[in-house]
Amino acid sequence: MKPIKKKRKATEMSLQITSMADIFMILLVFLLKNYAASITSIAPTTHLTLPEVLKANAQVQESLKVEISRNDVVVDDKPVLRLNNFSFEASETSSGDASPTLEHVFAHQRKLLPVPNLGSGLVVMADQQTPYSTLKRVVASAAGAGFVDLQLVVVETE
Repeated sequence: MKPIKKKRKATEMSLQITSMADIFMILLVFLLKNYAASITSIAPTTHLTLPEVLKANAQVQESLKVEISRNDVVVDDKPVLRLNNFSFEASETSSGDASPTLEHVFAHQRKLLPVPNLGSGLVVMADQQTPYSTLKRVVASAAGAGFVDLQLVVVETE
């Protein structure tokens, strides 16, 4: 004799999406908050005449901002080194290509990053009259501290 199988009652299953909606809401808020915090202002704080370029395609990423003017070097909107008509003092040029003061400032800025080994971007705004030797010393100081992704800011003309 065969055992008799009982028929199971059909029950409706419903998907509980309340907790899933909560998770999506938290993710949405997190992503919007991070997107809003990643917008970087690159307006110069000193009086610079930026060089012109015919067409620029690159997007500016969130990075440390460095300005080179005739009288000083500004890092993250704070003057850190005085220049004399784009020239470094003798104490800043005696140790090779990098400036000891700038290298110390850049190393300190790296430590302030949330993940110091990942944030290696640098946005450089220099007056169009800046000599190559001055620009090279600033960039070499930044490279010595670990900033290797360099972007030069220029003005786009039509």
